[in-house]
Amino acid sequence: MKKLNVKLPQGGNKRTLHSGVYASVLAVVVLAVVILLNLVIRALPTKYTQYDISTTSLFTLSETTEHLLHELNTDVTAYYLAESGQEDANITRLLDRYAGESSHFSWQQRDPVLYPTFAQQYDGASVGSVVLVSGDNNTVLSYSDMYKMDLESYYTTGTANYSFQAENSITSGIAKVTRTAAYQLYELTGHGEAALASDFTETLNNAGVTVTELNLTTNGSIPADVSAVLINAPGADLTDAETTILRDYVANGGKLFVATDFTTDTPNLDTVLADCGMTRQPGLLIETDTDHYPYGYPQTYLLPTLASNEITAGVSQNMMVYTPIAQGIATDEDSEYSFTELLTTSANAYSMENYATAETAQKADTDPEGSFAVAVAAENVTTGARVVWVNCPNLLLTNINQAVSGGNAQLLGSIVNWMNGEQTTAVINAKSMSAAALSVPTSAALPLGVLFTMVLPIVCLVAGAVICVVRRRR
Repeated sequence: MKKLNVKLPQGGNKRTLHSGVYASVLAVVVLAVVILLNLVIRALPTKYTQYDISTTSLFTLSETTEHLLHELNTDVTAYYLAESGQEDANITRLLDRYAGESSHFSWQQRDPVLYPTFAQQYDGASVGSVVLVSGDNNTVLSYSDMYKMDLESYYTTGTANYSFQAENSITSGIAKVTRTAAYQLYELTGHGEAALASDFTETLNNAGVTVTELNLTTNGSIPADVSAVLINAPGADLTDAETTILRDYVANGGKLFVATDFTTDTPNLDTVLADCGMTRQPGLLIETDTDHYPYGYPQTYLLPTLASNEITAGVSQNMMVYTPIAQGIATDEDSEYSFTELLTTSANAYSMENYATAETAQKADTDPEGSFAVAVAAENVTTGARVVWVNCPNLLLTNINQAVSGGNAQLLGSIVNWMNGEQTTAVINAKSMSAAALSVPTSAALPLGVLFTMVLPIVCLVAGAVICVVRRRR
C-alpha cells in the first residue's frame, strides 16, 4: 500500500497564524484599554460620575462649600464611625463629594468592631458620628447634627419630619478645625439687655467666636482680649462711666454691634453712636410695599431689603432678615466714618412721627417718606473702628430668627466675621428629607429584571454567534 502525502498550502497556515496573533493582541489591547478607562473613571470626582437626581439636591455642594474647599490649604481627614454594611449612604456620598472637590480633604470609615477604642480619643464620638481632624484640632459631628427633626411639626402634627443638615455641619466643622484664630465677643449686661439664645451663639461658635457676658460697672474696663462688644436692646441707658469707657474703646479702633429699642430713652448710648456719625430718624417705620412685610401682619413688621456686600456675604442667598418694630437711622456726611446701609425699607415706606398718639397707621402730611436705613455699618479706616447699628430691639430674638429660617442669626455671624476681618461663611440651608424617593413600582420590577438579566444577555449572545458565522463563511 502506498502512503499518501498531503501538504497543506503554506499560505493558509500563515494567514491562520496571523489572524490568531492579531485577534490575541487586539483582545489584550482592548482589555488594557478597558482596565485603564475603568481606573480613570474611578479616579474622577463623584460629581462627574454620580449624578444627583434627588429632588432636594441632597448631594450637590453649595457655592459656599465649594469655595471653602477650593481655598483649603490644610489637610483635613474625616473619620466616619459606622459598622461595615450599616453605613448611611447619604453621608458617604456627601463625603465623596467633599473629597472630589479638594485634594486636602479625605475621609475614612472606622468600624467600631474593628477599631473599638477609636471613638474614645474624641469627646462625644459615637456610632454614626463624623470626626474631623486637622493637625491637633478636631471636632465631632453627631448623627443628630446631620439629621435634624422639626420638633414644632412633631408636636403639632405628630409627624416626624427630618432635614439633612450634614453639609452645613461638615462645612462649619472644616472651618472650625482649620481656623488659626479665636475671637471673643463680649455681651454687655446690667441694663436689661436681651441675652443671646443658642441659635445665635451656635452660629457665632461656628465662626470661632466665643460669647462672654461683660458688666462694665463691676468690671471697670473692657478686657484686653476683646474682639467686639455687643449691646443688645438695653432697657436702660449706660452710666456716664460706662459711656466714657465705650467712647474710648471705639475711638481707639474698637468693634461694636448695637441693637436698640427706640421706645427706650438712651441719651448716653446715643452719644456713642453720634461719635460715629449716626443718629435716630424720628418716628416709627411703616411699610406700604406688601413685599416688605409678612402677609397678615402689621405694616410695622418689616422685611427689609438686605444689601449685598462683604459685610452681609455670610447670609445665604434668598434668605430674609426680619426687623419688627423699627426706626430709621440717619448718617452724617461730614463724619470721619464711611457708611454702608445693610438693611433698608422700600422706597414707599414712611416714618410716622406721632406714633405714640396715633390711632391708625395712616400717613400724616408731615411724615417723611422714602427708603430708610434700618441697619448701618460705620467704619473709620484711620482708627480701624467698625460699628454696626440696627435700630430694632427684636432682631436678635429666637422667635423672630426662626420666622425667617435663621436669617437674623446669619446676619449677626456675618457682621461679626467682618468686624474680625475673617472671611464670611454662609450657613447652608437644610435639605428636606420628606421628598418622595425615586422607586420602581412592583408591577414593573419583574419585567425589568427579566429584561436586563435574561433577554438582553441572550440577544447579545445570539448577535455574537451570527456575526461569527457570517465571518467564517467569508
